[in-house]
Amino acid sequence: MITKTFTYTYPNEPWNPSVSEGKTVDVTWTGIRYHIISVVEATGAVFSIEGSSDVKKDLEDDLPNHRHDGHKFYLVDANDHPEAIALMQGDDTIPAKDETGGIADYKFETPGDDEDYVYEYRTQNFMASIHNGAESLKYDGTKFTMPGYQVHPIDKASLFDGYDAEAARIDDALSDRPENFTAAQKTEMQAVSAWLKTVRSNYASIDAWKIPHKQISFTWE
Repeated sequence: MITKTFTYTYPNEPWNPSVSEGKTVDVTWTGIRYHIISVVEATGAVFSIEGSSDVKKDLEDDLPNHRHDGHKFYLVDANDHPEAIALMQGDDTIPAKDETGGIADYKFETPGDDEDYVYEYRTQNFMASIHNGAESLKYDGTKFTMPGYQVHPIDKASLFDGYDAEAARIDDALSDRPENFTAAQKTEMQAVSAWLKTVRSNYASIDAWKIPHKQISFTWE
């Protein structure tokens, strides 16, 4: 087993792949040192780890036994490529956030009195948390190419349409079955509907993942 600490660049903010601010954090990984990996020959995508050992010669002797059409097999040293092995195997850590290290929570102040957006960076399995799991880690026999950083799947236009539709459903419920709600419930529903209708304009220039969602506090549909 080895323990390897490396400095790694992470994005300016969560869900945004830009690294223009040059933010870095120390990542520590502990695990088995040597690994045989399978790589898809046509794309260079890492397919799997086929074997692991702290004794290099064991894997050197075993490497010729690994054969599969369309795949190449390589022996890699985690001491040389800790970021790639950490991504594949997990168990990497960053310092907990405090006055001595770690990454402070990301906070975005939303317009008006809406609830602010807060993102807490994971201290365990950090590498997997910041990279796009839908993209492949790649290896060309010499170097690894990491997958891109995480991007948020929410489409802003669809989000706005959904909020407008939700407001319309609330308005319809108040109009069609007012007898189902108390005066206090009607007041809350009207307030949430009014807020939903302002999201498109108030958040037009703000990332979709930072947009809050006000919900009615009781079951109404």
